[in-house]
Amino acid sequence: MPQPDELSFDFLTGREGDFMETVMDDLKAVPWAKPLVADINKNGGLKGENKAKLFELRFGSELHKAGIQPRYEVAGEGDSTLDYGFASGGQEYLVEMMRLEETDAVRAATTKEEFEDGAVMVKRQLTTTAEDSRQSEEGETLKAVERICQKFERDGTPHKFPPPGSATHVLLADVRTLFNGGDKWDRVNVGLGGEYVPHEFFRRYYRGRLVTGVFSPKTTLKGAAEARERLHFIGFVNEQSYENGGFGSSIQFIANPHLFKSVEDARAALAGWPLGEPEILNAPKVPPRLQKLVHAMSNLKVGEAAELSQLLRSKWRLPSSDADR
Repeated sequence: MPQPDELSFDFLTGREGDFMETVMDDLKAVPWAKPLVADINKNGGLKGENKAKLFELRFGSELHKAGIQPRYEVAGEGDSTLDYGFASGGQEYLVEMMRLEETDAVRAATTKEEFEDGAVMVKRQLTTTAEDSRQSEEGETLKAVERICQKFERDGTPHKFPPPGSATHVLLADVRTLFNGGDKWDRVNVGLGGEYVPHEFFRRYYRGRLVTGVFSPKTTLKGAAEARERLHFIGFVNEQSYENGGFGSSIQFIANPHLFKSVEDARAALAGWPLGEPEILNAPKVPPRLQKLVHAMSNLKVGEAAELSQLLRSKWRLPSSDADR
């Protein structure tokens, strides 16, 4: 296996390579996978330059193991294609996949220091106060929004996903290079924008302006309008292990609030998702017990709700809120 670039944190690991060798062998004779496996082999096989294709193949392998025979490279908008189409749980899904590759700004923020004893330290520093504002977490967040939006427009016309119909449209993005995989607030910043992040500390501002996400109506980047109109979900994929069954649990979804009237509608659109129960960050699953409480309390009058609030505060020995005084 080729040696990774010393200044890159985005390389094909030994564990990933070993797992993909097995996957490729298992799928080499499967009709839908044959052209993808052949393409990977034609371009050098298990090497870093093929990470995007290997990412596609891992997802297809998980579908295959779930008993689904997907369609690879299905027709998309215009002359484009989408990576996968498949039916599961009585629902149809169209899935496009992409990797957020290391940016030029990130690579420029990476330095190597060699010590007298021969040791080498590689350091990457993204700071708000960087001389080049792109070499910051805020800059990387904005760049991620930009790259996702660009998938949906080409030469002034919509690209990739058709207008919404009977299928659920999903973009799966490999985010291993974005803040080393990042966390849920990074995903909310990218998918929805800083206004959806409840804690000011986790909001991202670029050159003093709050970063708006892919699904935000305030985002005017190329392809943003098409993404809001045509994409149901962004799935942020941060694989921690490379093994059978590991792909589904590595995804956190953001639902497009412009295409769903309620949390329940968003969850219903992924009810047939075949890789385990999906985690939708802005449409979390409510435990049945709490659902019953919400249903019961929805019929309360305003005065009754205020009285209930006072009774609960008294029972839990909490101080009264300003609204109760």
